[in-house]
Amino acid sequence: MRAAACTEALPRGPFSIYFAPSRSTDRPVSPLPKLVPSLRPLLTLAVVLSAVAVSGCKSRGEEFDMKGSPESIHQEANRDLANGNFPGAIQKLELLEARFPFSDPARQAQIDLIYAYYKNREAESAIDQADQFIRENPTHPRVDYAYYVKGLVYFESGANALERLFRADVTKRPPQEARKSFQAFQTLVQQYPKSPYAADARQRMVYLRNRLADYEMHVARYYMKRGAYVGALNRARGLIETYDGAPAVLDALDVGARAYRQLGMDDLAQVVERIRAENQSPDLVNPAAAMAGLATGSTGAGTGMVEGGTGGGFNAGPADRDGRWEARAGLSMANTADVDFEGGTTAEIDGGIGFLFGVGYHYNDHLQFGTTFSLDQKDYEADVAGDTAGESFTAKGSLDTMSLMVDVAYNFLTGPLTPFVAGSVGWSWVDTNIATEPPSVGCWWHPWYGYICTSWQDTRTLDGLAYELGVGMRYDFGDRLAADGSYRIRWVDFENAVDSPSFDGLQLNLIWKF
Repeated sequence: MRAAACTEALPRGPFSIYFAPSRSTDRPVSPLPKLVPSLRPLLTLAVVLSAVAVSGCKSRGEEFDMKGSPESIHQEANRDLANGNFPGAIQKLELLEARFPFSDPARQAQIDLIYAYYKNREAESAIDQADQFIRENPTHPRVDYAYYVKGLVYFESGANALERLFRADVTKRPPQEARKSFQAFQTLVQQYPKSPYAADARQRMVYLRNRLADYEMHVARYYMKRGAYVGALNRARGLIETYDGAPAVLDALDVGARAYRQLGMDDLAQVVERIRAENQSPDLVNPAAAMAGLATGSTGAGTGMVEGGTGGGFNAGPADRDGRWEARAGLSMANTADVDFEGGTTAEIDGGIGFLFGVGYHYNDHLQFGTTFSLDQKDYEADVAGDTAGESFTAKGSLDTMSLMVDVAYNFLTGPLTPFVAGSVGWSWVDTNIATEPPSVGCWWHPWYGYICTSWQDTRTLDGLAYELGVGMRYDFGDRLAADGSYRIRWVDFENAVDSPSFDGLQLNLIWKF
């Protein structure tokens, strides 16, 4: 009798070694020749692969297993589902389906697996299980549940927890998942209108319908910014025809009117503007859409969601930064800093408040470029080293600092509230107000006041390359105003300074977009 063996224990490859069974013979068997050194690594590789294959067979033998009837296994799985032990429930339900595929508990296990996969955040497995159940049981009384969970999985894949926390605008993404979710819910509502899940599916379809319309609106605006007026007009017309009744339809009419005017078709632009004016009221409801369970309203109505929308104000819609300029004015609050110079001189610089002004351009909703001019005045106390060893004296005064920086910032989210990181490089000038020569006096004649004399004195200045890093938060209040706050560290390469002294502090800016 031949012993059972794992078929993967010995991989059949070019480096496998086989030994033929010995045969009885009167001639002495010659010893096996020694392997040449170049084959030893290959033998080692073959042994390792064989060991891995054997361990794989062993691990398969240790897979989850439990004994009992289909009913008892299903009962244990239901207990795990009730206790929130979804991995354990999945193991038992998969075992039940594999061991008793034609039993009634196994058919119920197919439905329970859809739920278990969904709760265990195994989206692909949940969708595959739902599709399998629909394909194998098209007339089952619970097939509506499979469509519902399938739509729910696609629905929840639109934004992650961080994006929901910061209310990121997901309407600018290609809406493949939204379309699939809408199709699943639509099949449920049309084929099973009396299903207990139909009402919730209708409400979610409202959000998804507006989400798809908002995406088409973003594409139309993009075409307008790039001067592709025919493309923008086609997108706006397609939005109106496909998603009639969605809030974005009014914006599509605006885009259509502007596109017609850019193309020199003023008569058609006037027609579109008249249609826009007649449908200005936000309470208008498209009758056909209402009968289909898709009554218009604010984006996300009935779903408890805050994503979507295209209006301004304090809503959670898009910040609409793409392609826009902005001007900013703000305050900088610097902390104290210590600076060491070659030769032993040290300076302690007090904290202070400065002012900054800047302009910027948003290349897209994430990336921004700009320039910033800042100025401030801070007091200092220096311990100045003398000409002889051990000699020093104390100096006090104020520093006047100016900086001109080129900035780049990256906004992580497209919604109104977003964290960002920033970097800058530029030049800083510092006037120490320490005299470098005696004062000079100048006078001139004024026709009313006579001789006027004044004095000036050259002072020591420092300048050097400056570079800065920062992290902060930004909030866009609406279409025009925004604000941000950040923590920043700046390094300046002063002459004769030890290393590059650093200066840190906070920045608060008020921003005007145009």
